[in-house]
Formats: sequence, structure tokens, C-alpha cells
Amino acid sequence: MDVESRKVIVIAGGTGGIGRHIVDGIVAAKKYTVKVFSRQDPSSLVDMTVKGVIVVKVDYSDRDLLVKELQGVHTVIVTLISLDDSCVQAQINLLNAALKAKVKRIAPSEWTGQHDENTVIELYRRLKVPVREKIKAAGIEYTVFMIGLLMDYFASPQTASKSIGSLVIGVDFSKCVASITGSGDEPFCLTRADDVGKFVAAALELDKWNENSGIVGSRTTWNEIIKLGEKIRGTKFHVQYTCADEAARLIDTMTDNVLEKLIQQVYLGIVRGEFDFEATLNNICPEIKPTTIEQFLMESWADYKG
Repeated sequence: MDVESRKVIVIAGGTGGIGRHIVDGIVAAKKYTVKVFSRQDPSSLVDMTVKGVIVVKVDYSDRDLLVKELQGVHTVIVTLISLDDSCVQAQINLLNAALKAKVKRIAPSEWTGQHDENTVIELYRRLKVPVREKIKAAGIEYTVFMIGLLMDYFASPQTASKSIGSLVIGVDFSKCVASITGSGDEPFCLTRADDVGKFVAAALELDKWNENSGIVGSRTTWNEIIKLGEKIRGTKFHVQYTCADEAARLIDTMTDNVLEKLIQQVYLGIVRGEFDFEATLNNICPEIKPTTIEQFLMESWADYKG
């Protein structure tokens, strides 16, 4: 396919986090013109531009600029991440500009589980639900990419990705300890960031998007992960369990640490089934073989000397 006939795909926030993995996945497909919206100057992102990625410095409050840069764009994928309300208006501005520029479809910045307005995750209710409702009302084609927990975090305190930081979630494999909300037998999904990029690239080939697109590396439980950790590390883990009701009471007392409150609400969301969903994109794209949690833990911890 010659460059002139390729569909143009915009990734808003594609310079870091899950966005960077999505950019890499789409670039690797060699089927699209990839354009990244960033608040950074393109001259600081040579590692991207050398691969043919077009980096555009944008101000998400400048609606005229957004409309201009979205001319001729087929799909917008949003990966903006924030713990405050700034990303809500940025996404709404992107949506309005996409509608004006006649973009075919959009994927809002969700990249988590199967949540709705009744989710236990406060930040989701405040930052994600309003954007999804605006998109639904606009009538543009869209999908919500559901990926569960990022598998990359299970290498922490090591890092499995240059763009995904270290964050211990549930199980600390370096110390052989775990702190679990619920019984530990509640199922949830998790996916490696590199595999998210591959599946999103594959989804661009679909003629029509479903409202939800499930991407799953593994469907597992905390207790299964702990057993894998004990096998790989060769020692018994010390595990502390907190019942869901007690966890909910503790969350209500958290006021200062926004990130810690979010993590605790994610644990509670797992208990309530918000991270357990159908692997719909896996079913559509069986040629993609994602990394399993066992493979990932072996890769991350089999030779650990800490």
C-alpha cells in the first residue's frame, strides 16, 4: 500500500504510557500513516519521527487547531491519562473537532475494565463516564478498548517497559508478599502493553467497531498469580486478605492520596467483577497470541537475584 492511500490514524497522547505501545503496534503493522498529538515539541521525540510517525504539538483547548490537524483523519485513538478533570474537556474538545473534521471513528481514553456509571472507581465515574456519554450522544462510531490490568506492572519494582512505570499492584514478587481484597478467587483479566498495541492495530482493519472491544492476555485470579509467584520464586508468599466490606470502609477514609485510593478501588472493582469481560478482540483476531501471565512472570522473575 503506497503512503498516499494509507488511512491516517491519530493517537492523542501517544508519546508515553499505553499510548506509546499503541503507536508502536500500529507502526509495526506498516499499513497506516500514524500521527501523534502531543504537548511536547516534535524535536524532542526523534525516536518516534525517525520511524515515520508525524508528531504534532497541540493545545487541546485550541479547537481550530484540532479541527485543522484532524482533516483527512480516519480514526482517533485517545490515550490521555490524568488524575484530574483536565482530560475530560480535552477529550470533549477532540470529539467536537473530530465531528467537524468528519473523522470516521474514535476510541476514548478508557483502557481498563468493564465499567459503567455505577462503578466503584470514583475517578472513572468522574473522568470517563461523561466522555463516553458525549460520544454516544454524538452518534460517531466508537469502541471502548477493555484491557483489564496492565500485566507490565507485575514486573514491579522492575520495569517491563520504558513507557510504563513501576507500580506494585496486589503482589510484590520481589518481597514475596501480597495484599489482596476479597477471597482472591475472583476472576479478572490482564494484558501486556505490547499486546494491546498489536490488538489495536488489528482492530483498525475491522470495517465496523463494536461498542466494547475486549483484549485479554490472561483471565486469572489473585490466588492463581500467587501460586505462580511461589513456584517461580521458590518460596511461600505471605498473603494478607481484606474482605470487601472492610476495604470499602477503608477507602472512605482516604482523602489525600488520590493514586492509592484509585488502586484500592480497583481492587474492590475486581471483587465486583468489573475487570472480568469477554475477550472479543482475541476471538476476532486469533492470529495474535498474547503473552500469558505465566509467561510474563517467568520472563520477569525466573532469574531475579534480589
